[in-house]
Amino acid sequence: MSRTHEAHAVARKVRQPAPMSLWEFVVGQARERAARQALGLKVNLYRGYEVEALGRAMESLDLMRNCRLECLMVGDSYFMTHLGRPSTRLATVEEQVWGMDQMLTLLQEVRGAMTRAFPAYRRPFLLGDMPDGAASTPAVALRSAEVMVEAGAEVLKVEVTSDASLAVLEALCQEGFAVIAHLGYTPQGGVTRRYGDTLAEAREIFAGSRRVRDLGACGLVLEMVGEPVNQALCRPSPQALPVYSIFSGKAPCGGQSINVWDSVFLPSFKGKYFPPTAEHPVSAFPGVYTQEVIARKVAEMLRLTLAGDFPLSPPSKLSPAEQEELRSIDPWAATP
Repeated sequence: MSRTHEAHAVARKVRQPAPMSLWEFVVGQARERAARQALGLKVNLYRGYEVEALGRAMESLDLMRNCRLECLMVGDSYFMTHLGRPSTRLATVEEQVWGMDQMLTLLQEVRGAMTRAFPAYRRPFLLGDMPDGAASTPAVALRSAEVMVEAGAEVLKVEVTSDASLAVLEALCQEGFAVIAHLGYTPQGGVTRRYGDTLAEAREIFAGSRRVRDLGACGLVLEMVGEPVNQALCRPSPQALPVYSIFSGKAPCGGQSINVWDSVFLPSFKGKYFPPTAEHPVSAFPGVYTQEVIARKVAEMLRLTLAGDFPLSPPSKLSPAEQEELRSIDPWAATP
């Protein structure tokens, strides 16, 4: 059985014995990356032509020798990028139904493009972002997960903000779905700020990371988390989950999340930590957003990432003594 077929079988809750579950594959992949001191890449995109452009960028750089493209994510930020909505929040039932329909269409399109763009032996796994409302309760989340997996997702991402969202994550994991937990800034309902800039909040993020691991999550997305916290969670540990960070600075042995759209288009605000490759205003979409431009810009961003020039390291409010304390503990241990 190929890894891709095996991943689909696990995600669809086929209970037959398998040589490796998707959970084991994702965790094992990150541990191998840490052992090699290599970079793991998670790329956020939305459409099939973006997948094909990414494939061209990877081939032009022969990047597989220097890093591993581990994951493609179809994110609900599509609502903001390509569709121009102000946020990913969906306030009404009608909007939430619309959002799920959009997500299913994108997953199907990206799954097909992945098959064309990447040979099976180095094809990344596909992460589906559960849109606002899709994980409001365990029962709703299970129904959403079923249709997202049918559309092509192998792993699901859940924003974790409360005990209720932890219950959703636990229910999904117990039913055999592979789930990555999103901590730190959570766009569907969080406050836009940096998280983990106090020692107490850093410990809360560590505790939350252990909690989602113990409930069955197979990985973490950390967004707008302080760099010392990100680095602590990415240090090699037999108890660690793989981490993909975004707007959280650099972390040796960690996974870096990048966005194809952000490599091309300037943000509407002064975004110091956005990719320096962006040069076009969003008003130039869709005209300038061609496969050639996307491939060139993504290749530039990947070069900067591999060279250690991207992302930038945001300043930390933790004192040198507090940062040293974080370096002295294992955040994945039971009592760090």
